[in-house]
Amino acid sequence: MGGFLSAPLEVIRIQRKGSTTYKMGVAEMQGWRANHEDCHSMRSDDTCGEFFVLDGHGGDGGALYGAPGLAEEFKGCGGSGYLPDEPKITEGFSKVDRNLRKHFAEHPDKASGSTVVGAISTKDADGSYSVKMLNCGDYRGVILWPATMTKEAAAELEMSVPDHLTKLAADGYEEEMQSKGGMAGRPGRSMGFPLIMESIDHKPSHPTEKGRIEAAGGTVSADDCPRLDGNLAVSRGLGDFEYKKGEDLPVAEQKVSCVPDVYEMKGLPAGSILVLACDGVWDVMNGMDVANMVLEPLREDPNADLGAISAEIIKHCLKLNSRDNITAMIVVFEDGEKWAEEKDEMVVFEKMLEGEMEDDVKKQYDAFLRKCGFPLKPVVCDVCERWLGDMQQCPCKECHYCNKLCQKKGWKTHKLVCIAVPGNSKEGAIKDKDAKPKKGSSKKK
Repeated sequence: MGGFLSAPLEVIRIQRKGSTTYKMGVAEMQGWRANHEDCHSMRSDDTCGEFFVLDGHGGDGGALYGAPGLAEEFKGCGGSGYLPDEPKITEGFSKVDRNLRKHFAEHPDKASGSTVVGAISTKDADGSYSVKMLNCGDYRGVILWPATMTKEAAAELEMSVPDHLTKLAADGYEEEMQSKGGMAGRPGRSMGFPLIMESIDHKPSHPTEKGRIEAAGGTVSADDCPRLDGNLAVSRGLGDFEYKKGEDLPVAEQKVSCVPDVYEMKGLPAGSILVLACDGVWDVMNGMDVANMVLEPLREDPNADLGAISAEIIKHCLKLNSRDNITAMIVVFEDGEKWAEEKDEMVVFEKMLEGEMEDDVKKQYDAFLRKCGFPLKPVVCDVCERWLGDMQQCPCKECHYCNKLCQKKGWKTHKLVCIAVPGNSKEGAIKDKDAKPKKGSSKKK
């Protein structure tokens, strides 16, 4: 993913979405990395949803092309009440990978790779949810019981995990799987409340991955961070076509496979929670850590802001010295229609208001903001000091508001000096503006 900055890029973009069946929040930060190579996609309707988080390496081309590709390939696939079977999922990922190869042939400067963790879900007729969690790389997904659920009330669920993991557990590799940051306990069984399921990372040293790599003619180093052919630290993902040159091998048997592991759960109660996050989270937190950070605010307030919770996870990871790009997505399986029209938001932008930062960091801030579709300077609400992607502006162009409620509150005092109001002088407006405290000085984002 490249080198590191002299100081971390701390600004965080938050996105919120929802439908009658799902509510979603995601936050992303570039952090210490010299480039931002994460990308994500989340969509839902009244019956189903699809959620993906991608982590690029060697450039952002794989993630930027792969995220919308997967979103389009699996859009509405659970709308019939049935989720696609594994052959269809394999073909979907393979198709996106083939299209990515063509894209790189036309744009060789974008050639790179990307790991993926995702989920596709449908709401069943009885009000419960079915989910297939898809893992292809060293990202990780977890499923949690609802915030209102007690350990005593948690019932056994119908679930399945990849066959190769079940076999490894039966052969005595359970301890090996846990040491790689994957699922505790026997595959297909509860992990310990409040966790229901956790995917296992695809590292080159994992027995299944190492066996496939060596069968395809590759090697796995014995370093502290095992690497495929001494270079790549992951063993599944999109792109990375220099490791997919086995002409007689199917995609599932290449050194780097684009075929995801599929974890399936049926009968999930409404309120169950899906968390998808990049290795920038899992490098410094485990599944139980993340579960506690998600569930604590939801227990206090069932309507807690999922975007804000995601951002808190990211800020906590930075404090724990995560050195990667960081993305965290939270999906709650319940009505989230009120979030459907939410605007994107930037938080943790105090350093931008101060205006003093090294040139390389400033350039990265600008690049991140352009990628997110935000202006290069904070445009802050004069009432609540939030910075949204689409701010409302007073005709005088001196005041901005994040929504109509703040505009109504602010207008009570601003109308006395607003130069757009007949009879008010420009000098009075300037005096009023100079008397205001500097934005961002009174509230912590």
